[in-house]
Amino acid sequence: MTAVVQKFNKPISIIGAGDFNPEIFEYSLTIGKDLIAVDGGLNHLNPAHHFPRWIIGDLDSAKNIQIWVDKGSKLSKVSEQESTDFEKCLYLVDAPLYLANGFLGLRLDHTLASCSALIKRKDKNIILLGKKDLIIHVDEMISLELEVGTRFSLFPFKEVLGLTSYGLKYNISGVYFSPDSIIGTSNEVTSPKVEISFRGSGMLLILPICCLPRILKTYGALP
Repeated sequence: MTAVVQKFNKPISIIGAGDFNPEIFEYSLTIGKDLIAVDGGLNHLNPAHHFPRWIIGDLDSAKNIQIWVDKGSKLSKVSEQESTDFEKCLYLVDAPLYLANGFLGLRLDHTLASCSALIKRKDKNIILLGKKDLIIHVDEMISLELEVGTRFSLFPFKEVLGLTSYGLKYNISGVYFSPDSIIGTSNEVTSPKVEISFRGSGMLLILPICCLPRILKTYGALP
């Protein structure tokens, strides 16, 4: 595994080659001002408005790379095919929070691979940002402030036991979740404060994209 190329002490924004919400992307840049382009994600950027500090991946999809190099972007080409370009970015760049745009939608296999990366890198704080939804990994427990009525979907990537539950229409306490049996999609928030905990890691939380500011607050990225 290649060594970390740069460490950041503040949140960063990442852009991948998948579908994304341009307004959310621009908003994420106000939080994660340092931008990393992951291979074909570079093609979403406008040289007049964006500047990726790094361009990372096997670089088989990125176009017009020299334009960005001339502007000062650094390259990190990693040719190994045992990890996705998204995973390459996660192990090459260290940051307290990753706002990951362009890793959901377009191709289902890429979307699933991005979700898998959240589980593999549970040591990282990552928010996958899509057009309609956001996804985070819940590592054992989380406490959130959300509007009553908010869609609150849980999807396990492995066997996970629900331990405690507060503020949800359907209690998850004592529920054994598994991708081949019980999942937890389409739950609903019933209290302004939601708290859930699990035995073990591997649970993904899917929320409407409008919940992003509240998730950022949970990660300490907003006051």
